[in-house]
This record gives sequence, structure tokens and C-alpha cells, in this order.
Amino acid sequence: MISEISENLYRITLPMPFRLRHVHAYALTGGADVCLFDTGMDLPGAYERLEKDLQSIGRSVQNITQIYLSHVHMDHCGMAGIIQDKSKAHVYLSAAAHQAYEHFQQGQRLIEQADVFYSRQGVPPDDVRAIIEEIEDMRTRIPLFTAAGFLRDREVRSFGDRSFEVVFTPGHADGHICFFFHDEGLLLAGDHILPYIPPSLSPNIFDETSPPLAGYLTSLAAIEQLGVSCAHPGHGTSFGGVYERISEIREHHALKKELLFKILNDRPKSVFGITGEILGTAGAARDDWEKFMALNETYVYLQELKREGTVIETASDGVLLYRRCPR
Repeated sequence: MISEISENLYRITLPMPFRLRHVHAYALTGGADVCLFDTGMDLPGAYERLEKDLQSIGRSVQNITQIYLSHVHMDHCGMAGIIQDKSKAHVYLSAAAHQAYEHFQQGQRLIEQADVFYSRQGVPPDDVRAIIEEIEDMRTRIPLFTAAGFLRDREVRSFGDRSFEVVFTPGHADGHICFFFHDEGLLLAGDHILPYIPPSLSPNIFDETSPPLAGYLTSLAAIEQLGVSCAHPGHGTSFGGVYERISEIREHHALKKELLFKILNDRPKSVFGITGEILGTAGAARDDWEKFMALNETYVYLQELKREGTVIETASDGVLLYRRCPR
């Protein structure tokens, strides 16, 4: 489905298999050419849907000359390589996002690093194998593409008679970017701000010094400085009231962090053990993907509590353990 959200700027809704059920790409036209923001996921019928929607506005995939990626999760960049093969489009993203893309392409190294990282969180071997299967599935859903260049924070890009600012917003993903059209106060938000659910946060398993929650909250503050009148996200409906939504997301993370802290005591616990306590008996009904995301979220909040000095991290037999700081 395609709809015009601003003059010569279109939202294209494409399928995805997870609970969100859809992902948005955005197409900006300049003459016969098309600039695409995110690409959707490489699924049966997705490319044909994109082609059909572009044809309805007198364009085609072969008219795509530029692709800008908000981040390199498979639902946002999964068709970049396919489109590039068809149209020779130039692909742009941040250097940090490209590094994440390279990690996805390093199959064996990625698997080995995931094995080490999740084993250190106290995850049993069978569950580690299930996590690696999820990561492998993600990896295979991102076909190869070639980057034409790396974007810089706050640089201004032009296409046709429109210009937009590149805004770095790491947190949901390393190297995440939003695109801001100043004249209209219009933000292509990617997965940085969603209307119904808080974006998921995950660790960088190659750089455990990077604090995802602190980075994400800093990125929310960056959006507050822009003067956004309407946000167009990667999932869900477009929405105003962006600053109210940012406040809601901040409150969500504060409450989740508080809940996790209440579970801790002076007995050291692993990320896996704490996640099991949070999920409780309902955890048995969760699929591997949901358990994986819950585990990542627990790790992210624990790292933030450690950074704040309220939680102590120790290790025993190669497993990281967490407990409250003594008062």
C-alpha cells in the first residue's frame, strides 16, 4: 500500500512476519528519479509489492537512484542489495551501521562471538544454540549490498527540490539514523520512536562498553531539539505529539529499570536467571525470539544500573553475575 504523506513523499507499507506485521519504506521523488528511505524485508512478494506501488505513481524500482538506511536490521535493509542489483542505486548509511552490517556478514566470527557473549550471561548451551539460530536467520535475510558513502551527523542532503538533515540516533541499533525535513517539521523516524510500543534495545556483542539505554536516551534528547511536528515511523501510524511520546518512552524505561532492580538482592544472579524471574511461568509460552529479546533487554537494564552505581557485576566460572550494591 502506498500513500502520499507530503508533496512527492510517499509511505510504502510492506509485509513482515513478526508481531508488527508490516514495515514502512518511504519514497521521495525528484523528476523521474526515486530516493528510498529503508527498503523493507526480503520476503516472498515484498519486491513485487514495492514495484507495484512505485508503478502506481509512475515510477519503478529501476528509477531508484539513492537508498538511505536508518539502520541494518533485516526489516529495514533486507532488500537493499536486491534493489541495488536492479537499479544501481547508491546506498548510504552511517559508518557504525555499516560496521554492524559487516558483523552480520562475518558468519563464523558472529556465531563464535554470540556463543561467548550469551554463555557469559548464564544461558544454557541448548538456549545458546537457539539464540544462534535466530541470529543466523537474521544474517541470511540481509543480502549483500555496497555502500556508496557514510553519512555524518547533522549533514544536510538534497534530492530533487527537497533537503533533509541526517540525525544520528543510536540506541535501538548501532548507527541508527533519522531523517528530518526542516521546512515541514517532518521526521522519518525509523525505529527510534514508535507510536505504540517502545523500540527494543539490544547489546552490541562486539563492544560491551557501549551503553545502549544511555545512548538511546541521549538520542531521544537530540530529537527534542529539532522542532518535529509529525513523525513517520518504521512501524505503525504517523503521529504528532512527538515530545509527549518521548516522555512516555522515558517513563517506560525508568519503570522497567525499577522493576528489574526490585528483583535483585544481595545474592548474585545471572542475566539468564533474572530474565526467567521476570518472565515467570509465562516464559514457557514465549517463542525463542521473544525470549531472546527479553534476555537482551534484561542485560541492557543491568548495564545501566551498573553504570549508575546501584548494581555490582562480578563473575564466577565465566558467567557474569549481578547483585545490589550494599547500602
